[in-house]
Amino acid sequence: MLLVYIAADMGNSNAIPGVIMTGAFTVPVSALVFFFEMNTYRNISFYEVLKVFFLGGALSLFVTLFLYQFVSFSVQNQVYGMMTWSDTISVGIVEELGKLLIVIYFVRRRNYQYILNGILIGAAVGGGFAAFETAGYIYNSGNLLLQTAILRAAIAIGGHVVWAAISGGALVMVKKSERFNYHQLLIPNFWVFLGNVIVLHALWDKGIELMGSLMITYITLIVVAWLIAFVLINAGLKQVSRIKQG
Repeated sequence: MLLVYIAADMGNSNAIPGVIMTGAFTVPVSALVFFFEMNTYRNISFYEVLKVFFLGGALSLFVTLFLYQFVSFSVQNQVYGMMTWSDTISVGIVEELGKLLIVIYFVRRRNYQYILNGILIGAAVGGGFAAFETAGYIYNSGNLLLQTAILRAAIAIGGHVVWAAISGGALVMVKKSERFNYHQLLIPNFWVFLGNVIVLHALWDKGIELMGSLMITYITLIVVAWLIAFVLINAGLKQVSRIKQG
């Protein structure tokens, strides 16, 4: 808030890059620290997490933009900028698939076999994606820069970082200790979680107002996303208990 005050009330534009950085990175990094602490195995260093955050975030953006080349949006969206359900579902599929492919790369690279590991890797990829995307939105928001920074920071806790954490946890849940192969993605339990993430993403982008307020919609979707994430976290903690007992 100090940087916002310097930029808005004191009229110092030199604080604007700081506003962009804090608005884009503070919440995703904070959520990432939470997931790092939840990984009771302590088998992934924070340096590795930060590497996945920055590299995975950039790679997932690249893959997502590549996948968008194969998607056609409605005339309504192209002309009036209003997305149909088909558009929002397409966005959900493309962006969640783009992040998932990068999560798969990192999980496969180290053969992570614990659910909490998958949640952490997913959160790192999703957090990086969220931070870079938000920085772009803030940068391009013109006179609404400060408002955009505050709004995006406020709702970031329930977006890409937790969605990708769910996908990552679900991936490792079905993969278990085996080496990754793409047949594992056909397991129904995985699609239950990924499907929920895609639906949450589509509802988020559709912008339906609950009780006349878009913020209530965001809060509802954030709560639902975290409830799903806690289902996986609980499964991960039970896995820890089984390992200790076995």
